[in-house]
Amino acid sequence: MILSKNTELGEFDVIGTQPHVQKVWAEIEKSLPKYWAKFVAAQPAAPASRLASHFGGKQAPNSSAVLQAFATAVQKYEKLAPKYRDFFDPDAMEEFADSPASFKSHLAKEVPVIAGTLNQRRPELQEWQQDFRKAKANDLLTVFSNIMDFKEDWAATKSEAIFSKFDSREEFGLDDLDSDETMTLSSVIGMGIKSIVLFNLDPRIFPQRARTDLYGLYFLSGMQDFGLASESSEFLMINDREPASNGSLIMEHNFWYPYGLFSTYTIRIFRWLDEQVRTLGGALDTKVRYVYVSHFLSAVCAEHAEHMKVMRAHDRFGNPS
Repeated sequence: MILSKNTELGEFDVIGTQPHVQKVWAEIEKSLPKYWAKFVAAQPAAPASRLASHFGGKQAPNSSAVLQAFATAVQKYEKLAPKYRDFFDPDAMEEFADSPASFKSHLAKEVPVIAGTLNQRRPELQEWQQDFRKAKANDLLTVFSNIMDFKEDWAATKSEAIFSKFDSREEFGLDDLDSDETMTLSSVIGMGIKSIVLFNLDPRIFPQRARTDLYGLYFLSGMQDFGLASESSEFLMINDREPASNGSLIMEHNFWYPYGLFSTYTIRIFRWLDEQVRTLGGALDTKVRYVYVSHFLSAVCAEHAEHMKVMRAHDRFGNPS
């Protein structure tokens, strides 16, 4: 999509239609075997005996390295996720209710996606950093409190038996996370940050919709536009308002991509990955389903390192919100 034209072209309406989703998924599904083969080939050898506790069962020949890669991704995730869980624990949030200033101070230091972005010294992040520092502590507390309330209410009806069968944006019912103004702080807390927080709280039901996740879908979909009027990919947002220093246009990830639609593609990818792992004698743990998907999408991006350098104009990285 084109930053200056995406609204007037009505492309956000188009990408949610069933015929369009079917075309996009057909291309992704066609590409998955190719990227899976590359993913398998890229893994170093690993002793199969180390994997029994994570996947169980007997492993087929040459399968252990792939299963180890997924197990390692989960281990890496579990090292970071407790920081989110501790910070957004209901009891902790209740204590912060009486001290918004304390909430903002601890948010900036203890939540990795916030702290990490504030500590970067990239010029293109300065505006976000300034906006965060100017944001009112009470507004930040209110937004995250509302997000946590939404999470609890939404998750309460999403048992695995129900959730595992979801296959459309409408079934996920996540549009409020995108559009509800009480769960967004303009220019500071958008869907990127929200999804990373929710992913670290419950990766069974909340996928991470970060840069490499959307870029991964862009590559899996064959970098096609599927007939969009802008002749660009729905997974990208081409920044024609702020070109790079060399005049190149930056291909950002689409930071407004609908979360429910994103969830539709990512749960389908999880199902496909699980089928492949089962042929290797293992099974993916649904409690961390989106950790596997995010890891695989990052691997897809790694196959396009040169593309990404050009897309990012070599020296720019986007706003995390």
